[in-house]
Amino acid sequence: MTPGAVRAVGSGDEQAVRHHSVADAVADRLRARILDGVIPDGGTLPKQDDLMAEFGVGRTTVRQAFRILETEGLITVRRGNTGGAVVHVPQPADAAHMFGMVMHARHVPLEDLAGALRQLEPVCAALCAERADRAVAVVPFLADVHARMADALDDGQAFLRANRDFHEALVARCGNATMQILLGAVEVLWARQEQVWAHAALADTGRPVREAGLRVHGRLIELIAAGDRDGAYALASRHVTGAQEYPLRDHGDRPVQV
Repeated sequence: MTPGAVRAVGSGDEQAVRHHSVADAVADRLRARILDGVIPDGGTLPKQDDLMAEFGVGRTTVRQAFRILETEGLITVRRGNTGGAVVHVPQPADAAHMFGMVMHARHVPLEDLAGALRQLEPVCAALCAERADRAVAVVPFLADVHARMADALDDGQAFLRANRDFHEALVARCGNATMQILLGAVEVLWARQEQVWAHAALADTGRPVREAGLRVHGRLIELIAAGDRDGAYALASRHVTGAQEYPLRDHGDRPVQV
């Protein structure tokens, strides 16, 4: 066996349990490489034969380790001669899926999810305004999405997508990694719930409503560019609260669903 290799010992049920623990140990090593960035997103794990030699284990153990990682969403195993285990680095959308399942199981209402957004998204707007590098790291990205919203004033679906991109950009550019991950997952989950009422909202609202939203976003960009933390927080708070009035009026008691 090579240094650090793992192997199963024993017999019967005990051997099966220990064999499974060996697969867990191999999965742990490979998971660490993925999360540490040793293997990049879209890259592939070493071939099974190479892993067998590295860890001193059999093919069954490697395959079990692959199944563990695949269940976690960290790899996709492709079969055949051109196959391999393709790596997927976790993203906020992945956290949103698990987060959503927990909320779904607990029958958390949409109003509760909306309340989290009302509290946290304005904080991200304030953090964007606080960034010393906001002129480079924040404003151009918000301005780009704002321009796409302006171009989509007569296309409700495109405007809605760009509007969602703007709110997600506020989170992604706030400069706080924990907020980016946690609130990023909340934003993704809210966007999934948005599909329920989006069609009706587009039928009930027209260009004047979209123009009003565009003006608010433009003013928010100005406040962030000026470094006005309090102003950005206050405007974002009013804007998020107003934007939630329509869905919460008819869907506030509806449970969050994956």
